[in-house]
Amino acid sequence: MVGSALAVVLAGLWLRQRRSQRRADARQRQHFSAVEAELDALRGQVAELLGRERMLAEEAEHLAVKRLPAVAKALRHSHVKVPEPLHANLKESAGGKALASVVSGVSDALVSERRRVDGAAQAAMRGATTKLQTMCYQMQTTVDELLHKYDDPDLAEQLSALDYLNEQILRRLQVTRVVCGAGAGLVRTKSPLRALVMGASSRIPSYERVQIVDHLPRAVAVVDRAAEPVAIIVAELMANAVYHSHGSLPVEVSLHQAHNGAVIVVNDAGIGMNADEFGWARRLLSGSDQIHLAELGDPPRSGFAAMGELCRQFGIGVSVEPSQYAGVKAVVFVPSELLAEADEDELPVPAPAARPARPAAAVGPGASTPPLPQRRHRRADEEWERPARPARSRRTAAPGASGGAADRRFRDPDEAAARMGALQRGMAKGRAVSPDEGDSAGGSVDDGVDDGVDDGHDLPDGHELSTGHDPSGQGSEDDTERDSR
Repeated sequence: MVGSALAVVLAGLWLRQRRSQRRADARQRQHFSAVEAELDALRGQVAELLGRERMLAEEAEHLAVKRLPAVAKALRHSHVKVPEPLHANLKESAGGKALASVVSGVSDALVSERRRVDGAAQAAMRGATTKLQTMCYQMQTTVDELLHKYDDPDLAEQLSALDYLNEQILRRLQVTRVVCGAGAGLVRTKSPLRALVMGASSRIPSYERVQIVDHLPRAVAVVDRAAEPVAIIVAELMANAVYHSHGSLPVEVSLHQAHNGAVIVVNDAGIGMNADEFGWARRLLSGSDQIHLAELGDPPRSGFAAMGELCRQFGIGVSVEPSQYAGVKAVVFVPSELLAEADEDELPVPAPAARPARPAAAVGPGASTPPLPQRRHRRADEEWERPARPARSRRTAAPGASGGAADRRFRDPDEAAARMGALQRGMAKGRAVSPDEGDSAGGSVDDGVDDGVDDGHDLPDGHELSTGHDPSGQGSEDDTERDSR
């Protein structure tokens, strides 16, 4: 009895201890599970940190090798794209934001330094071109004085060639000044639009290929503040058209009336431009973007950049498009705010009509002796022979230039120079013969003078005469003349 009771008691104690042990084991397993979960979480965090560290290292290398050089190139070339980060999930992290701030800071620093360097270069160019332009104007004045002082025809030819070369140098200096933020360096009075276009043709190589046609119903003038900018723009467009087309092809320049202004159209049959070049040209001509010297190439192609700056300053419009000849058609729009009525005394003088040929003298026994030609006054001949000069240019028109419905034709500067040379040679021949010899020669002195003048005036329109320089200009052309395309 007692043994049975003891066994029951011992069995109960054992069961109780067994339950306690199971509960302790369960608590221990739960604790181990919690610890294991914490360890797994810690392992995950460590792995994540190691992954972020690896990604940050890769991003830093990508930033130094790819992104920052691309940022520097994109500032010079707008078509260059800056690569995106390698890991997009880092953009919102502290490390990703720090790398983005590095890119932004480097870009701002490069832009600031670029502006400083470009500003210093432009200031240096402005100073140099201002001095050179002043010296060129002094040379122009000296050449003009020498042309009026000496009667030597050979010297006149050489001085004319020197003046022509000086005009081209002035054009390059003016374009450089405008690109560098300075003005044109020349102030004109109110000038007829036709005279400005004719004068602009005298600043370019191969000017004899330019054909000017005036379709304006009435003569208009450009106000003083915009006269020289219009001349610069038209000269640059003509230079581009001449340079990028074959030497045997003409360049058509026409003047038209618009509803609220005047239009100058420059049309060539040259090599043309592709879509990218047209886009770049239109961007420069808009004048809306700041252009740095480094963007213009080496050597700088500054023609369109200068035109865009002048368009922005004076409200002139310039557009380019493919021409019907597969070349380039440039249209210059001068608004009515920049136009005024042209005075009659300001208009360029058309070339005089050709005189009828002198009838041949009768030859034979019954023929009477023809009368001796009459000597004309030298001053009157010089006034009639001297070509009209719009503004400051001596070369007023290109060969073949015509104007208006009445087909107005303008004098070729080479032809005018040759006529003046013929007049001077005739006078020199007359001075070389003594009065007695002149009488015995049957009026040879007078014949020499008159024939020299008549030979100059009886030249047909468009006849080529040498002026001491190569009119084509192709031999002296260099890469700097490609500036606008």
